[in-house]
Amino acid sequence: MDFQIVDTRAAFRRLLAAPDDATRAAIFQSELIEPFAGLVKFFGGDGPASFAQWGMKPEQYGDNGRARMTAIVTALEQAEAWTRAVQALEQGRAAFTAYADRIPLGTIVFGLLLADMSATPQAHGYTGFGGIPGWIMTVYDLPDEYNLARIEAATVHELHHNILGVVQPRNMLTVTVGEYMIMEGLAESFSAELYGADKVGPWVTEFDDALLAQTKETFRPGLNVSGFNEVRRYIFGDPGAGLPLYAGYAIGYRVVQAYLARTGQRVPETTFVPAHEIITASGFFE
Repeated sequence: MDFQIVDTRAAFRRLLAAPDDATRAAIFQSELIEPFAGLVKFFGGDGPASFAQWGMKPEQYGDNGRARMTAIVTALEQAEAWTRAVQALEQGRAAFTAYADRIPLGTIVFGLLLADMSATPQAHGYTGFGGIPGWIMTVYDLPDEYNLARIEAATVHELHHNILGVVQPRNMLTVTVGEYMIMEGLAESFSAELYGADKVGPWVTEFDDALLAQTKETFRPGLNVSGFNEVRRYIFGDPGAGLPLYAGYAIGYRVVQAYLARTGQRVPETTFVPAHEIITASGFFE
């Protein structure tokens, strides 16, 4: 496992300095889209269209958005975000050193990217993507004290998704609620193990514990439900059906934490344990 780091900081500065739309589009294509061409192809999309769907467009760096994007890039530079993200990748890899021969991962393309996340205010201005082995994005919108403190945690969360994706490959069209829940629980537990439980993301910490008993009862008979369109309701939430926002993240984290406490294992070792065994041994649903 090694890393190809995309120098997005330099790309953003060039985008901000570009004299016209055509130059910006060319820089965006060559320096941001092309390194992730394999990821775009995996989803069967067109580069600019896929990035636009992810909230990333060259127009954001033009006259109407230049001041905003300049402030974002400057804030990330001052926080040493790019250096910290790469260090997190190295620390995450080091945590799996003892299991390296069991992880068939080659080169991972990594980029710290910027996106318009105004449609998801509950994410607190940061997110990531690492569900397809070989590519990782740590994504920011408006940096603030809260999300800047979680650069490392967000990055290793996505690294863990890459690792689990080759250790226990899954078809996301047929994945079960239990499998997806544990996937997120392991990733967030990996972040907590490396950087502290205080760096866990809002998808876990903002869960209302007053709803825990009710949510457990909803999850218990649904653990073997499969099909992404159905599973996503459990993972990302469906308040109308009694599933709070990001319920699967919060429950998955609690299940994995219970398992680790009962077994004395750490996340790298647990990564090789099937999801159903983690759920059973955790005792969470007893």
